[in-house]
Amino acid sequence: MRVDLIDTAEGFAALREQWDAVYAADSFARYFLSHRFLSGWLPTLGTQWLVLAARGDRRKDPYQAFFPLRLGSVRRPDGHYVNEVFMAGNYSVDYTGMLTEPTVERSAVSAFAARLKQMHWWEINLDYVPAGDRRYHDLAAHFPRAVFGIETEERVNKRDGVNNLVCPWARLPNSWDSYLDQLSANTRQKLRRLLRAFEADPEMDIIFPSAESFDGDMERLSFLWASKWAARKGEARTRTLLKGSAALLRESFSIGDLFMPMLRRNGRMVVGLASFLDRQKKAAHFYMTGRDETYEGASPGLLLHAWSIRHLIDQGFVSYDFMRGDEPYKWLFAGEQLDLQCLRIATRSQKNLGERLDLRSLPVVVEGATALHRKGRVLQAATAYKQVLAIEPDNVNALYRYGQLLEDNGDYTGAGRLYRRLLTNHPGSKKAWLRLSNCLAHLGHLTAASDASRRGGVGASIH
Repeated sequence: MRVDLIDTAEGFAALREQWDAVYAADSFARYFLSHRFLSGWLPTLGTQWLVLAARGDRRKDPYQAFFPLRLGSVRRPDGHYVNEVFMAGNYSVDYTGMLTEPTVERSAVSAFAARLKQMHWWEINLDYVPAGDRRYHDLAAHFPRAVFGIETEERVNKRDGVNNLVCPWARLPNSWDSYLDQLSANTRQKLRRLLRAFEADPEMDIIFPSAESFDGDMERLSFLWASKWAARKGEARTRTLLKGSAALLRESFSIGDLFMPMLRRNGRMVVGLASFLDRQKKAAHFYMTGRDETYEGASPGLLLHAWSIRHLIDQGFVSYDFMRGDEPYKWLFAGEQLDLQCLRIATRSQKNLGERLDLRSLPVVVEGATALHRKGRVLQAATAYKQVLAIEPDNVNALYRYGQLLEDNGDYTGAGRLYRRLLTNHPGSKKAWLRLSNCLAHLGHLTAASDASRRGGVGASIH
């Protein structure tokens, strides 16, 4: 099979029909690999995402496999950058991976491995992919152990023992009573009692957010979530998590895939649930909840899950997925589990393949080098600037900022050489002419310095 690399919004949009067909055929595929979800998610990753798309050897052959990825950049202590490859959804969504039609599984995995070997990275992170899916071990087998190390990782929370590689889920039959028959007698009785009490209480209701109320509802749900978890996760991490969750849920709401019932008492939210709806596969994926811990009523969280499952059964959904984490309450509702795995493929040299940066990471590395430069970490900054220029010799920002670093440290010859290279392609750069003039003056080339100074009096400046 041949593999094309798709890294533009237009290119990804054009895949919709073929992507949907492969998604429907792949039994391991979950909502976060759907074209519908990724269309909103990939743009949030900036320029550092790409999709490997595999098809037959003829250009007109349809695509039969996809591997959505994102690129990361890591700085070593000496300032040297290396690249990492992640699944596109890591680490904001619970399920990631590749898509293939069953008939081309082996050939697609081989083609993906070959294409990955042509890229520049030191580590591939295959995190939160299905443990029962052999494609990932087959992929790893294409990387020889003499050059690459292969490792697996666990995800058990040390504080409470929750295993985040276990995902409980419930199979939904075609009626609420049939679903209840799957549960223990005690759970069945408790859920019926909770629902009867709710339906008899005129002070309680369940509503969904509207376009006008969504921001306020999301703020309240986030507040309730934070009231339980902020002390454990820390304020800074809590803010980061909630910012990401709000963006994810807002996008889902905008395309009609958010299921967010809110249980209220006298108009005040007691508990809210947020789930993603995979309408193509009729699957609901529970994502987050927030509960008013001061509420003294009986089990509002269990009530809202029960109400949600009953509602979704009526809508024709066939599964209710609690996603990552084997917390005990989930097993009251769920009788099935999906096991996940985390695999690492890393170069034993700890260097990028080809010992060069991935082109897509250059803007990030330039900004990283600039941050080091501003902190006075000159050697590390110089290392990073040189890595960029080794790949893209005419990178404007790297030329200017590295030149400035050399100039500030007395290397006027080296700085002047960089400014001249920049001016070859950008002769209107006022800042570069003035910098070059300063270097020439320090080197005693006063006539040339004067000429450069005059030329620096016109033209556009570098940003």
